[in-house]
Amino acid sequence: MAKNNGLQPRERDPASRQKIELANRNIEQVREYFNSARINIDYSIIKYDGTGKTFIVTSGLQGEGKTFCSVNLARSFGSIHENKVIILGCDLHAPKLHRYLNIPNKPGLTDILSNKNTFSESCIYNQKENFYVMPSGTRVPNPSVFLSGKLFQSFLKKLGEQFDYIIIDTPPVLQITDASSFATHTDGVVIVARASQSTKPALKLTIETLEKAQATILGVILNDVDFTKQDYGYGYAYNYRYGE
Repeated sequence: MAKNNGLQPRERDPASRQKIELANRNIEQVREYFNSARINIDYSIIKYDGTGKTFIVTSGLQGEGKTFCSVNLARSFGSIHENKVIILGCDLHAPKLHRYLNIPNKPGLTDILSNKNTFSESCIYNQKENFYVMPSGTRVPNPSVFLSGKLFQSFLKKLGEQFDYIIIDTPPVLQITDASSFATHTDGVVIVARASQSTKPALKLTIETLEKAQATILGVILNDVDFTKQDYGYGYAYNYRYGE
């Protein structure tokens, strides 16, 4: 579907100390749940123009695991060899994507939109897991401006011509309005909620906020579910609740 973008793999920064440990326990079960989420997302987005599928991963509030889920969805889509996948660090207020992947945060999205760096300079290829990463980039004084204008919309359109899947990690909807400002220019939104932390009123308000922005809600990922109390035999799992 997507064209070859010609990007070459770039080594991760060996001096970075911002590495965050991902879920190492029960990795096979975790991978299975994200594969299930991938399939549901894929079938929820119907495209007729041959461009890539673009979707936002967000949450209502901080600490619900949206970046963790974004990264693992990128891994799941990238596990299919023929897929060309990119994940964008669009949380310009409190970026975490680079920490999860132990890569430099700049140059990145703000640098390419400011014409300070080229696309290939601002993007890192994770060759082992077959997906590209564009971190948020150099901090800017007015981050919301970068995501609400036509420049970013045009950028997303160009990405759709190069990649099969564009995954966008954004700030929490109830704290920063960035995701709502460009949600209609994507194919949908995946909301992340955290078990035993997210509340029904907050989730309801998150959905209402996105609906007011005319976003297409693809579903909810319930993150950090403890199944041990139900004798499932393993610690934590991740579930995708479609259409709710």
